[in-house]
Amino acid sequence: MNRRNKVRISTKAGLAASLVALMLISACGNKVGKKDDASSSSTDGTDIVAAAKAEGSVEYWSTWAQTEPQAKIFKAAADDFTARTGIKVDIKYIGRDGEKSLPQDVAGADGPDVFNTSTDHIAEFEAQKMTRPLDGVLKMPVPGEAGKTVADVLSPNVVKSATDSSGHLDFVPNTLISTAIWYDAARFPDIAANPPKTWTDFIALLAREKAAGKTPIAQDGLVDYYNAYWFYELMMRYGGPGSLAGLSTDARNWDAPAVLRAAKAVAQLIPYFQDGYMGTKYPAAQNDWAQGKEALNINGTWLPAETHPQAPADAAPSSFPFPSVDGGHDSVEVGSLGWAVSSKAKHVEAAELFLTYMVTKANLAKIGTEALNIPARSDDPAPPALKAAQDAITGASETNLTYDGATADNKWWNDVFLPLDDQLLGGKISPEQFVTQGRRKTADVLANS
Repeated sequence: MNRRNKVRISTKAGLAASLVALMLISACGNKVGKKDDASSSSTDGTDIVAAAKAEGSVEYWSTWAQTEPQAKIFKAAADDFTARTGIKVDIKYIGRDGEKSLPQDVAGADGPDVFNTSTDHIAEFEAQKMTRPLDGVLKMPVPGEAGKTVADVLSPNVVKSATDSSGHLDFVPNTLISTAIWYDAARFPDIAANPPKTWTDFIALLAREKAAGKTPIAQDGLVDYYNAYWFYELMMRYGGPGSLAGLSTDARNWDAPAVLRAAKAVAQLIPYFQDGYMGTKYPAAQNDWAQGKEALNINGTWLPAETHPQAPADAAPSSFPFPSVDGGHDSVEVGSLGWAVSSKAKHVEAAELFLTYMVTKANLAKIGTEALNIPARSDDPAPPALKAAQDAITGASETNLTYDGATADNKWWNDVFLPLDDQLLGGKISPEQFVTQGRRKTADVLANS
């Protein structure tokens, strides 16, 4: 019997017990909360299941393609939920492009009850009032898990990654994402044995690789938001969480010493990329990295799964956290993917009960075993290639959102920061020019906004 079959059998028994447990817990007075805000799922928490069954269905719009592992995992979980509760889950696959019209669909009350979202959409969706706060879901029991609530199975760092600026849970996470520097331990055992811990160590490693006739870093330079990883991570080291996002809100923030320090560190990297890196079209560079042509690639935690088809059979991808700097911060990026409930959902009770089932240990374990990503629950292990990244997230004492939340101001991010960052990484402007132009262009944007 393979693992997937084992999981399906165990969850079947688990959910049957869970619904009984859920009702018993509710009957004993474990309230979900009064309906004094949009997050409450019922008036007193004693009729969660009945209220959800009365609604009878959940409409879920998925941005995953039906052939992707995540879509298959969530479809199987939804089918199990329906089999055990009688609540139908209608899944519509809108694809990545479907996100573009989602705000209009929600605003017009033609949207779904549940839809996929992620950390980098929080500010945008919050401004558009697209999502329903889910604080009440955190207090709801997870079916079949002996009274554990959703808050009990998601660590504070993970909850923070899905929380809006007002402190409300914006969505229920299923997958963690972060940024790290990747290498193949099978081809670079020296890096595996002694990963660089400081920026000085890191530059020394790059110099050794180059002196040995190798190309240290693979960079898909036509992807501007991949290029931004370097400056973003250095700002998290020199300035700490909030320092990159702060560049968009006040032009004077460009004068902080951390900005020039980070820019100068980016400039140090220029000799160590592959030839023509700024013109390299995705995914050429990351595929070359996967095949061992370059030692390192900075990327998201999806990289091992994404490059798996191009990698040698004996590849052992792993990562190390971004190196520290003297006197700096050790913040770790914790972003997440998950499910939001629409602000105009027609089946709120059923949608919230559905989400408590989706975060059961068995369901989220498949994010690690089948989607080869990091499950949102730390008691579900990540695949070996992502173990270091999962450990970094779990053990982080300081965290920041993806890109420090700086993407919230789309105009500044796209029109000011990304073009300037490309020029800096490409060696077209000096670190000092980067700061000067950033200050001026940010002031212009703010003056005209």
